Amino acid sequence: VVSGASAVRCVPRLIQELVEFKLPILTELTEGANRLISPYHLADMEEHTLVDSYFDPALLNGREPGLTVVAPATFNTLNKIAQGIGDTLAHSLVAEAIGAGWPVVVAPSMNPALANHPQVAQSLKNLLRWGVKVVEPHQEDDLLMMASTEEIKKVIRFALQAAKFDL
Repeated sequence: VVSGASAVRCVPRLIQELVEFKLPILTELTEGANRLISPYHLADMEEHTLVDSYFDPALLNGREPGLTVVAPATFNTLNKIAQGIGDTLAHSLVAEAIGAGWPVVVAPSMNPALANHPQVAQSLKNLLRWGVKVVEPHQEDDLLMMASTEEIKKVIRFALQAAKFDL
């Protein structure tokens, strides 16, 4: 799941790097992400399947158990996930994964004022309590940017091992 933070520019590389885990890669863009990165650009990448509807063939018969990654996770997406709100396909996919007990990794990216909002701390506590792995962002100018691809991969590796997925 890709939400609309400026770190969305890192998503094509992240998708390419996730291939090493030999898991199916389904990519869903939130409405905000669609404003920052072209779905057509991502659709040209062979390493994944871009989904945009509940009726997408990749989702029609239900998803196989697997990893769900939210990168970048905006203030809005982080808080919706932590409150169990599934009002879009992207948020529903994450809620489904949490409910099924599948590994979920979230990589937040937002400005410091939003990161300091009291709801963020509460949301992170909820996610961690539910077993969601959170990849700490790093400071870049006046933004808390999504962690590096390498850091995200480390957390994914840990989440998959904890869930006993074959690597």
